[in-house]
Amino acid sequence: MIQACLRMKVPVEKRDEVLDVLRCLKGPTEVSKGCRVCRVLQDAEDEGVLMYLVQWDTQDEVEEHFRSERFRRLLPYIEMCVEPPEVEVSDIDRVGGLEFLVAALGSKSS
Repeated sequence: MIQACLRMKVPVEKRDEVLDVLRCLKGPTEVSKGCRVCRVLQDAEDEGVLMYLVQWDTQDEVEEHFRSERFRRLLPYIEMCVEPPEVEVSDIDRVGGLEFLVAALGSKSS
């Protein structure tokens, strides 16, 4: 699985506009073949910081998503960021859920 996270610090006066674009991107993306997760997040401590998080089955799918016309609508907003945007792409071999948390809580600390 491939996870990509785009972190953008946008001008506060443009935040709602950027959120609208991200929401329009989210719906069609999360129902696309190969997409496992698509989230739009806002930093709790800085309302100008928005994050777009996606998880895809393969690298080809994430690359195709980035080349899509839907995603390209976001590019002008990335360019207006007040700080350089951060992009992190990770190859994830294993994902744990609630069972991982329960096991960790039940294990003894060393």
